[in-house]
Amino acid sequence: MVQHIDKAIVRQILNGDEQAFRNIFDEYFPRMYRFAKSRLNGDHEAACDVVQQAFCNGIERLDSYRGEAALYTWFHQICRNTLVDYCRAKNIRTRNLVPIEDQENIRAVLESLAAPSTDQPEFNANRNDIVRLIQATLDALPIHYGDVLELKYAEGCSVQEISIKLGMSEKAAESTLTRARTAFRTAFQDMDALQDVFAAGDSHNR
Repeated sequence: MVQHIDKAIVRQILNGDEQAFRNIFDEYFPRMYRFAKSRLNGDHEAACDVVQQAFCNGIERLDSYRGEAALYTWFHQICRNTLVDYCRAKNIRTRNLVPIEDQENIRAVLESLAAPSTDQPEFNANRNDIVRLIQATLDALPIHYGDVLELKYAEGCSVQEISIKLGMSEKAAESTLTRARTAFRTAFQDMDALQDVFAAGDSHNR
């Protein structure tokens, strides 16, 4: 159903409907901007550049959209690819913290990582390593797993909202989220490193 609507929007844009383009730009830009900015160390201008280029790339190949995925997911993938190209060209090392697990010990670690930096260089170095490890694990997952985890934990979307944004039923969204959590948990097996960082942060706070 959602894909049918998306395909109709694409036809409108390809037929020169500027309002249809402005509507999806206004809807998609904030989400794509947050995605890019979080991976560009908070660089506002770089994030804007990446997202604007992603839209240009998407419009150039819009006639290739076939509705296999929701239109936002399609644009989001282009944004990912544009971000990778941008970082390679600028020799930028990206980082991002996406709290994507429900397990209490992992959530506690992620919350400690999100806290302001301490004055302990060793703790901060470990913190940055774990952030990069989380991002690398997330990026290694299948694209639809990364999307659903980011929508759930980075953007705070409900299962119903995820189902709408990704163009699937609520049951399918819940199932995908469950599989994505399991895939992340399986991929991210180095729990000792996380627990060590949390222990260091806890010791510093006492």
